[in-house]
Amino acid sequence: MCEDSRAILDELFGKERNVVASKRKNDAHYWNDDVCKNILVSKCFNDLWKHTKYDHEGECNKRHDQFFINEFNSDKSLKKQQREKKYIEEAIAYIQDKLKEVDKILTKHEEQVEQSSKLQVADRPKEIQDRLDNMERQINLLTDQSEKMGEQGKIEESERLIMEADNLKKAREDVLLAYEGTNNPFKTYKICEVCGARQSLYETENKVKTHLDGRIHQGFSTIRVELQKLQVRRLVLEKILEEEARKQEFKEDIAKDKEQEKEREKLKDKKEKERSRSRENSREKSRKKSSKKKKDKEKDRSKSRKHSKKHHKH
Repeated sequence: MCEDSRAILDELFGKERNVVASKRKNDAHYWNDDVCKNILVSKCFNDLWKHTKYDHEGECNKRHDQFFINEFNSDKSLKKQQREKKYIEEAIAYIQDKLKEVDKILTKHEEQVEQSSKLQVADRPKEIQDRLDNMERQINLLTDQSEKMGEQGKIEESERLIMEADNLKKAREDVLLAYEGTNNPFKTYKICEVCGARQSLYETENKVKTHLDGRIHQGFSTIRVELQKLQVRRLVLEKILEEEARKQEFKEDIAKDKEQEKEREKLKDKKEKERSRSRENSREKSRKKSSKKKKDKEKDRSKSRKHSKKHHKH
């Protein structure tokens, strides 16, 4: 058998597949330290970041045999559910740590945009500011008129005014971008909320597609989906384990009650035996006392007969 075929069979059926059952060590199990736990509850995350700046852990050196996945899935024991919950919590912690890296980038960018915008408002030319203010007033006016038309039941007129207000809002944003885009470098690009990558606001469709299909974006997109699945499964397991804990507590209470009942029965039997012994002792004392009285009477009668005989002789 070639090495590749042997490796495939090992992965599917375990390395001891050809060993006689009575001689197997049976020490290869999914809970062993050398088995990747992420692949049991989700997938191995290390492969998502190969050759990227997020590849902090390198290639996973744990085992990913299908044999262990099958064993894990077929195990229906309570111990397995407890292990699964532990593995899920570890996977969730890993994902959340990764997402914190993206959150830091997003927060930093938002702070830079906000700070830069504050500085730019004071330096904005008067003609630009006047134009923006005028457009803002027109937007508010159109919005108010649209609400009044709606109250009067003139729906079509209300919708037309809303569309004009929306178009004016977009035009105002274009004016801001045209001015601040050249003066505020932080407004010429955005940060991808999925993976934290910087994207120009003027990216071509092909570049946007390249970004979305890239390893980093796909990796973060994957772990976000996996995070939701893991959180749902964790809730299910928590309910199962809580129910099992209640059942176990109930069984323990029943066992405790039975044990206490046994102890009460033992105590009852002990007291009954003590009372029985006490009664027997009392009867024995009574018998001895009665026997002694009989003996004393016999002695008295015997003495009386002897005395009577002596008296007749004299």
